[in-house]
Amino acid sequence: MAQGFSQIGGVDYDDTYAPVAKMASSRAIIAMANKLGMVLHQLDIKGAYLNGVLNENEVLYMVHPPGYKASDVANCVLHLLKAIYRLKQAAHRWYQKLCEIFLSLGYKQSAINQAVFFKQIPQTKHLIVMAVHIDDCTIAASTACLVKDLKAGLTCHVEVTDLGELH
Repeated sequence: MAQGFSQIGGVDYDDTYAPVAKMASSRAIIAMANKLGMVLHQLDIKGAYLNGVLNENEVLYMVHPPGYKASDVANCVLHLLKAIYRLKQAAHRWYQKLCEIFLSLGYKQSAINQAVFFKQIPQTKHLIVMAVHIDDCTIAASTACLVKDLKAGLTCHVEVTDLGELH
């Protein structure tokens, strides 16, 4: 893990904020799903923060982790290209990546809660809504097929663990 405690605000990072679904939003989605007879599923995104990409202006270096065995380890440092756990901006970079993924899959972001994404299929009037809490997603959809399509679309971008029906 990175030594984020040594980072300096405004020098090594600017943004650290990553929104998560509010409890009220999650409850509203579950209530809506129950009222409309929608299916409820959940999934987990593996190594979420490791999917965040650092900006070009974020030049960060890290010493090799303890126990790393290499002949030239004393003379080298690591230039980070991706966010890793304990970096101050890791959550924000992950959230940016997640937004990019959902927008590329045709989802819209809620104006009320930035961690809620939805997609309505006009021809069939089907709806899929997702509340995201860092790397855990609660999904409400008109049909199980929509959930399957979402999970397949996500796996093109990140590794997911399908947790099945919401419990």
